[in-house]
Amino acid sequence: MVDPYSISIHLKVGDIVYDSNSKESGTLVRRIDLLANFSEQAGKDSEIPGINAWEILWAGSELDGSSVRMYIYTESGLINMIREGLLQLYQNN
Repeated sequence: MVDPYSISIHLKVGDIVYDSNSKESGTLVRRIDLLANFSEQAGKDSEIPGINAWEILWAGSELDGSSVRMYIYTESGLINMIREGLLQLYQNN
């Protein structure tokens, strides 16, 4: 059996994640740095590490009654959900 933490996962715009529990699929739309604005305000001398996140546009019947389909997930959280099998990753070529 392959250790899921030994495999490197690199996410890209256009990749699709699928939640088999809710039957929802989501497209990775944009990668963002959650602390980019804070880092700019703090100045060049401050060393604030970036926290990367992804905007995901979800589609499926679970969200029929919702007007919100775009959600933000931290990159590390998203990768952990893929490794743990909560989400399946289909990479865009």
